[in-house]
Amino acid sequence: MPSIVTLRAKGQSKEDVISLVLSQDAISLGPDGDPWCGVTLSAEQARCLAQRLSNIATEIENKETCGYRTSPLLFEHVSSVVVLHDGSQQGHRACQAALQCSSRFLGTLELIGIFGIDTRGTEIKATADDCEWQKGWLNRLVDVYSEEAAASGVTFNSRFLAAHDPCLILDMLYRMEFDLLVIPKSLSQFGIHGERLMPSIISRKNVNVLVCP
Repeated sequence: MPSIVTLRAKGQSKEDVISLVLSQDAISLGPDGDPWCGVTLSAEQARCLAQRLSNIATEIENKETCGYRTSPLLFEHVSSVVVLHDGSQQGHRACQAALQCSSRFLGTLELIGIFGIDTRGTEIKATADDCEWQKGWLNRLVDVYSEEAAASGVTFNSRFLAAHDPCLILDMLYRMEFDLLVIPKSLSQFGIHGERLMPSIISRKNVNVLVCP
């Protein structure tokens, strides 16, 4: 899909300027057979682009640090969201919050369903009981979330991982690129051998983390 990227850059005389970059697939043939470059924006996308351009211009005019108003780490600029879901009510609330955040900028939402986990006691632990039931329940929830995401203009993806290997889950999160991680409170301390989910993510990745009660 054609896309547009706005960047703060340096001009030929080293002054700060704004660059608009179109993806290669934004080229098409015009009515005269000449190549045209362009993208089609919805009203919401156009407003977001206009706001970003205005923010970059304000940065330049005020001689502010690059990214002071436009950094993706600013919560209002979040567009790529990952949410963890264990099939619980907290997991559902986390997914709804993640969907709301990603829909603000028509972004992407990646759901990671974790099955085979028991969060009922004071100690979070993996369990072999009812794994297939939990996985089936998560599958049904994903169908609902997928429809909600499509209605909100959000690109939705999902995958399932077994809870018996927390290191695999953490390693995958370390390798993924996203702006915001949303997790249910019940999973914030999930992990083994001192590698707890939330402290590990905060210490190793420069991203926003939202914990849902």
